[in-house]
Amino acid sequence: MSELVERTGVAAATVRYYLAAGVLPPPVKVAANRFLYDERHVELVRLIRLLRDQRGLSIETIGRLLPELLPDLFDRPTSGVFRPEMWSQLLAAETQLQAGTAVDERLVEAGLSLFSRRGYADVSIDDVCRAALIAKGSFYRHYPSKGELFFAVVEEAARRAAAEFTALPADPDALDSWAIDSLAAFLVPSVTLLLDLASLATQRRPGYGRVLSRVVATLADSVEGHPAGWKASSREISGRAFIEAVRRASDEQLAAAVLVDRQLK
Repeated sequence: MSELVERTGVAAATVRYYLAAGVLPPPVKVAANRFLYDERHVELVRLIRLLRDQRGLSIETIGRLLPELLPDLFDRPTSGVFRPEMWSQLLAAETQLQAGTAVDERLVEAGLSLFSRRGYADVSIDDVCRAALIAKGSFYRHYPSKGELFFAVVEEAARRAAAEFTALPADPDALDSWAIDSLAAFLVPSVTLLLDLASLATQRRPGYGRVLSRVVATLADSVEGHPAGWKASSREISGRAFIEAVRRASDEQLAAAVLVDRQLK
């Protein structure tokens, strides 16, 4: 892992998130806590970061594109299999995928990408419509406001993190710290979303407190429903996981995480 991080410049927590999301093939396990990666992982991590940063694609969309278009990277350890012409294939596949995707899903995917990268305040409805490749009039047939889309986006982000955590293999000896660390890794990509939600909720904006409560419940349910057992309550683990995710994303945002902790209590 340390070599993969050094060669790609991508944090270990982000690599683990990619693995959990299924956009990276699993490494070879050589010991209880040691895994080996190969050139496939180097190329894929770099490509995923490029697709997210330059194209704004969600992990879910990337997960649908890569295994189909780049089977060599998933089927056998080799190097140099990503050819320049594959970039055009990826972009063409993305266009086809968006054209066949329901407008509501495209709006949520566009919102996930934009709100996560730029924050709620800096994203307009026009921005979302351009990213989703729809007319502005179509937006209002699905959501009455930017805020309502944001609610749908943040709840979807929480559902995905919860599903990824629930899918982790059960370990009867797993400690609370393992649960906190694992859930935090899945929450890191959504930190900006959740901090915006918490901040607006503390301002008593209509609806935001209600959605924050649902998000907390979704995360707590995933902890409660995991086959492993915990000493701490599911809400406590969820709250500590969120604060850990914020710490990893930016130590400067710890003050806002405290607001979430108060909501949980």
